[in-house]
Amino acid sequence: MVVSQNSKKRNTMSYDLYFYKRTENKLTEKGIAEYLNNNLTSKIENNEQWFVEDEDTESYFSIDYNSLDLDEETIEIFDRFNGFEFTHFSFNLNFLRPDFFGLFAFEFVDKFIKELDLFVLNPQTSDTEFPFKPIGSELYENWSKLNKVHSIDFFTEYELVFYPIEKSNDFYDYNRNRSKLQKKVGDEYFVPKIFLLQKKSDNEIFTLCTWPEHIPTILPLTDFYLLTKKYRKLFKTVEESGIISKSVFIDRFENFFDNYEFMNCKIIHPDLAEKVQETFNSTKLESKLTDFAERVQIDKLVNVKPND
Repeated sequence: MVVSQNSKKRNTMSYDLYFYKRTENKLTEKGIAEYLNNNLTSKIENNEQWFVEDEDTESYFSIDYNSLDLDEETIEIFDRFNGFEFTHFSFNLNFLRPDFFGLFAFEFVDKFIKELDLFVLNPQTSDTEFPFKPIGSELYENWSKLNKVHSIDFFTEYELVFYPIEKSNDFYDYNRNRSKLQKKVGDEYFVPKIFLLQKKSDNEIFTLCTWPEHIPTILPLTDFYLLTKKYRKLFKTVEESGIISKSVFIDRFENFFDNYEFMNCKIIHPDLAEKVQETFNSTKLESKLTDFAERVQIDKLVNVKPND
């Protein structure tokens, strides 16, 4: 199905939707573009593609304006529905991705459809050969089901990496809300991002967050913590960083932290952040991060594997 030059370049492993409106709907292409500009934080390419990426979760999707002049055959494909008009806008989300890519993308898509009174043509399913109004989380569930099938089929060929969906969604839920949490507590506290890394020794995936210079912070419970130290020693300023395990963190610092209301996080307040300095700087670092692990490509992670 050819609709634009952009679509020709896409990975064939992608989920595409085409947006329609009722013929009597006065919504214009300009109006849709303005809505996207006002409601998305995105990289816009010539007002023809809105590439949307959440920096904290590293999930992304795109909305395209299909500006290519359509030939008669293509016009027949898209304009064959009585009472409907193709908006020339479409949605794209790749398969072979963690499930939370769908959570991120369809949160917006569902809102987009509802607020602009749009309809969807979904070429991935034979159940709907007519533009329709999705119900509830129908689109997310459809993408998620197909994503699982493709992820299993291409797991070996594309060298995908398995990560359990419960842990994957915890990573997403925390990072998706990190900015809101930072805004809530203000500049007096640091709210770090959770990173996913892979051990060099056995390729095991683990979570990590950073705690620089024993500052007041809210910390999620992760597998490892990257500490950054800065202190005076023999008239010199010493700077060093390295990781400690969760068990060491709990053993050394549990008494300085209080429980926080969000996702089992811990918080250390300014008064105790000062008192923890000696313990922080004397804590033995277990390894340098670069020696221990490397970053995981988020878009190589999947939540199923061939034997599931």
